[in-house]
Amino acid sequence: MKVASFFAGIGGFDLGFERAGMEVVFQCEIDDFCHEILKRHWPKVPLHADITTLRATAIPPAKLWCAGWPCQDLSAANTEREGLQGKRSGLFYTFMELAGEVQPEWLVMENVPGLLSAEQGIALEAAIDALEKVGYLGGWLSCNAAHTGLPHHRDRVFLIASFKSPRAYRIFADGSQLSGDSPSRKQSWSQARPRFREITLGDNPLVVQRRGGFGYTMARSICPTLRAQTGGHQGGHSDRPILCGEKLDVDRVGKADGVSPRLDGRRGRLIGNAVVPGIAEWIGRKILEIESSGGVLEH
Repeated sequence: MKVASFFAGIGGFDLGFERAGMEVVFQCEIDDFCHEILKRHWPKVPLHADITTLRATAIPPAKLWCAGWPCQDLSAANTEREGLQGKRSGLFYTFMELAGEVQPEWLVMENVPGLLSAEQGIALEAAIDALEKVGYLGGWLSCNAAHTGLPHHRDRVFLIASFKSPRAYRIFADGSQLSGDSPSRKQSWSQARPRFREITLGDNPLVVQRRGGFGYTMARSICPTLRAQTGGHQGGHSDRPILCGEKLDVDRVGKADGVSPRLDGRRGRLIGNAVVPGIAEWIGRKILEIESSGGVLEH
C-alpha cells in the first residue's frame, strides 16, 4: 500500500508504516531541518514544503494519507489556544480539502490529547464532522508510547477513517491492544489477540526534561514525554526528581532510552513533535490485515 505523508515532521508516521510493509511515495513538511532528515532517509520521495500551496494534482496516487497536523492551537499547554480555528491547527481543514478532492481510501491523523477538550470539546466533534462531510467513516484512539514498550509516556490521539466504507471500525474493535488491562482479564485477553510488548522497568537512569535542558534520574519508572516548547528556551518540567546541577550524561542514558549523542534543543523539539513509529506500525498492520481480508479484521 502506498502512503502520502503530510506534516511529515521527521518521519514518524513514514517509518512506522514502512515497517508495516507500506511504501511512502510523497511527503509534505514545512520545517527546513526536517527536510534534511526526510531527504536523508527518503531521498527519492517527492517533498513539498507548504501544504497551503499544494495542488491535489501534484500528489502521487496513494491509498493511505497520514497527517500529524500542528498541535499548537489544540495543546492544553497553550492557555490561549484557539482550537481548529487557530492559524496552525486550522491547517487540518486544508488537509481535509485536499483529501475531499482526491479521496484516498484511508486517512490516519494524529494530534495531542488537547484535541478532546479544545473549544469546550467542539474541536473533536468538528474534526469528525469534517471527515464525514467528505465521505469518511471512522473514529479515534488514544494511544501512549509506553504501550509499545518504549520507556516513556507520550499520549496522542489518532483519527482513523476509511472512504465511504465502515472498514475502519474493525480497528477500533481491536483497540484494546493499545491499552492495559486488569490482571483478572489478562489471561483470556492474551489468548484472544496478540499484545504489544510489556512495559519494562528497571534501574537504568532515565532521561527527563526540565526548563533550560535535560537531566536524568534513577527513579524506578518511565520517562515523561519530551516536549516541544514555545518561547526562547527548549525544556519544560517533569514530575520526576532531577539531579539538578549535573550535566546530562548522554552516554549513560543512551542505551536505556535510545537518546542520540547529538541530542540538543533543536532535536529535542523535533522529538517532542514526532509520531511514535511503533503506534503507526500497529495501525498500518491492522489496515493491511483489513485490506487482505476483504474488510474483515482477523483476530
